[in-house]
Order: sequence, then structure tokens, then C-alpha cells
Amino acid sequence: MLDSDTLCFDMYGTLCDTTSVSETLSAELDLPAGFVADVDALWRQTQLRYAQQVALMDDYVTFRTVTERALAYALDYYNLDPDRSARERILASYDHLEPYPDAVDALGRLGDDRTLAVLSNGNPEMLETLAENAGLAPHLDELVSADEVATFKPDPAVYRNAADRLDRDLGDCVLVSSNAWDVAGAASAGMATAWVNRAREPAETVGGDADIAVESLSHLADSLS
Repeated sequence: MLDSDTLCFDMYGTLCDTTSVSETLSAELDLPAGFVADVDALWRQTQLRYAQQVALMDDYVTFRTVTERALAYALDYYNLDPDRSARERILASYDHLEPYPDAVDALGRLGDDRTLAVLSNGNPEMLETLAENAGLAPHLDELVSADEVATFKPDPAVYRNAADRLDRDLGDCVLVSSNAWDVAGAASAGMATAWVNRAREPAETVGGDADIAVESLSHLADSLS
């Protein structure tokens, strides 16, 4: 059982469902559902890969730029060429991601006697907009962005900065993430971790181990209540 009054939630894929961009992709590209799912998956995979690449290359750009460049790659890969306006509408779908069905309730249950923060690669403007649009903002005490240290998770600097921002020791903060690589990175840096393993994936074999693993945010709230 984790005993901490400070929970740091990943935003993309943990509180909000990145696959909800599919609705906009479908409307703008007019493609079959299976094709849209492929474009969506490649966009997300490339977004994560580009974030880690620019961090390793010490060539920082914001997560908004990473997301835009990853979209361009995914469209090029599938030989799709929507006009500029359509591309902007697709990119803007990241400001309107759907929260997972249990996200708001879980935050409400967990926030009574804890500090709840977002710890995300998203730059501040992205996080503020999405938190408001998804109805998460009233339940969050802080939004902590990797942009503050000009790199991306799983760089240890991101997790250390969150602890500094929240005025806590690193080990007294809990990262809550559905991304196994994020959990492994936070644990390696010295942060406590809760893995929301919705897909029932195997744990990473590099980095640290999760302190607890649950199947949903609801199960996390149950475990920590």
C-alpha cells in the first residue's frame, strides 16, 4: 500500500484517452475506421518516440511541436495530404481529448486529503486547455510540465522538478501513469509509482518497478482509500 499525500498523474493516456482523436481524424480524412485507427496509433507512437529523441539529442522543442511533427510523419507515412486547415483541426483535437470514464470520479475520491497534480510532457498551455475542456481542472491542485526543465520523461530531471514544485521529497511523490516506460523512469529516478495497466501489458525490463499495479483509475482509488 502506498502511503503518500501527493499523487502526480500523467495526462495523456492516463487521465485522458489519446485515441479519442480518432473522431476528428475520421471526419477530416474520410477514411475507414480501421485505417483511421492505424493513423492514430502511428501518430501516438511517433509522438512518444520524437519526444524521447529530442530529449536525447538535447534539441528541445515543445510537446505541441513534437505532436505536430509526429502528425506530419503519420500522414506522410500513409500518403495522406489534408490541407492546412484540416491539419490544424486534427492537431487541435489534442485540446479536446476525452477523459477516461472513471477519471473525474477517481480524482474526486482521491483528492479529499491529498495533493493531486498532473505531471506531463505536455507544455503548460496544452495542459491548462485540456484540463479545463476535460472537466479535470477543478480536481487538480497543480499542473507540472516537462517544459519547465526543457526535456521530456523519462529524463529524471522531469520527476525531480515535480517534487521540487510540490515541495516534497521525490520518494514522497507517487507517479500515476498508464505508460509502462513512464512508470519505469519515475521509479528509476526514485519516485514512488502506481501503474494503471489497462491493457494488462508486461512490465518493462529496464528501469524501476511499479509499487502497485491496478487495472483502472477506479481500482487505484479503491486501493488508496
